[in-house]
Amino acid sequence: MSKFWPDFINTLDANRPAQKQVGEIMRLQLGIKHGAKEKAAGAEKSPKWEHLNDLGRKAAKRDAISDYVKSNAQARVSLRKLRAEIKSSLPKLPGREKDDLAGVLQDQEYRAYVRGLPQEQRDLAQRLHPDIAAAVARAPAELSGVPASVHAELVNDMLRKTHGAELAKIAADVAAMEMADELIRETDKEIRAAAEVAHSTDFKVWAKPLVDPLLADAGADFDELYRRQEPEALSVLGPLASAAE
Repeated sequence: MSKFWPDFINTLDANRPAQKQVGEIMRLQLGIKHGAKEKAAGAEKSPKWEHLNDLGRKAAKRDAISDYVKSNAQARVSLRKLRAEIKSSLPKLPGREKDDLAGVLQDQEYRAYVRGLPQEQRDLAQRLHPDIAAAVARAPAELSGVPASVHAELVNDMLRKTHGAELAKIAADVAAMEMADELIRETDKEIRAAAEVAHSTDFKVWAKPLVDPLLADAGADFDELYRRQEPEALSVLGPLASAAE
């Protein structure tokens, strides 16, 4: 038995609420991953086993691990919720105080100045005076006429200076969640193998009625929940990723 997953789980910081929750999810899924086939095989010990046809035996195995399907779906829902919570709590750029009228007007002047620069200079806004660059970062890119990628770099630079330590911790939380996603997928494969599920349609017919009550409570969609997404779609840091490096 590989020690990779247990060793990784042991590296998680239990003092970080997100990582503590991820660790709990991963421990449960790891147990299911290693026990799914044995759990399904337990159906063969039923007195009725010898009297079942092939379809009946497959159904009996699936009944035996139905709780594992629900647990795997719950893990997906929990990570989905945790990802949303982290995204909503990401640090924001410090803006001007509401009563700092002079500062607000100064920022507007700086952005107007940048808008008047040739495009090649706006493309290099990072080289502008720090006060000007900060004014550009504090407002949408369109107000200064700088490219979105340049604006993101300016925002990241400011966040690195103001929230660098916090972003590094959040990045570690996100990395742990990405690993949990991978373990959940591996566990799902073991569940499907134990249930002798050959196709995704077969899995949906079996699993959807089991998990629909859970998904309804969470406002989740079955197809969306089980669709493998690209890493960038899962990252809650988005353009803040480089600020956390």
